[in-house]
Formats: sequence, C-alpha cells, structure tokens
Amino acid sequence: HIPHRVLFKNYMQAGAAHFIQVDCTRVGGISEFITVSLLARTFGLPVVPHVGDMGQIHQHLVLFNHVALGQEKIFLEYIPHLRDYFRFPAHVADGVYRPPQEPGSSSDLMD
Repeated sequence: HIPHRVLFKNYMQAGAAHFIQVDCTRVGGISEFITVSLLARTFGLPVVPHVGDMGQIHQHLVLFNHVALGQEKIFLEYIPHLRDYFRFPAHVADGVYRPPQEPGSSSDLMD
C-alpha cells in the first residue's frame, strides 16, 4: 500500500509496476487519487483502484479515469459484505458495476 503520489511516481519511474492500485482513502483523498491516475497515464499504466472498504467512492473514480483520462479497460474490486451499511450501496449485476444513479459520492451510511 503506497501512501503518497511521490512514492507512486518513484515506482513508475523504476518500472516496478504493471498496473497501479491506488486507494483514495490512503493517499489523502480524491485529488491525490486523480494526481496518481494522471501519473499512471503518463507512464502508460492502467489504474485498478484498491477498493478496501470504500468501493462506494472508487466506483465514481474508476468512471472518471475512463471518461476523463481515456482508460479503456475498467477494473474494480467488489467487497459485498459492506452493502448493508450504505444508503446507496454499489450495485453489481452479472459481474459488472452499474453506474450510480443517486447524487453524491454514494458513501452515506445508514442511520
């Protein structure tokens, strides 16, 4: 688990990765996730987010990488045991994440 964009850049410059598994909850937020995604694009590496327990947020970020950065293939982990804790859990059908339909980051917890 790499916690900082500079360390990700060092790995990429060294050719030490075939894909980048960044986690927005570990690198300091969405802006840092996007920074690492931009670096990965510069080095020609795909981003496969490390979902951990926050697939809710990463489903949006993987779509951002596809639409804004042109990443053709989209991969994302799915951890179903946390569905019951979120108001609008990530929806997966037939092995495919379905784009969220509700506004926001999809990370509102149940009351």
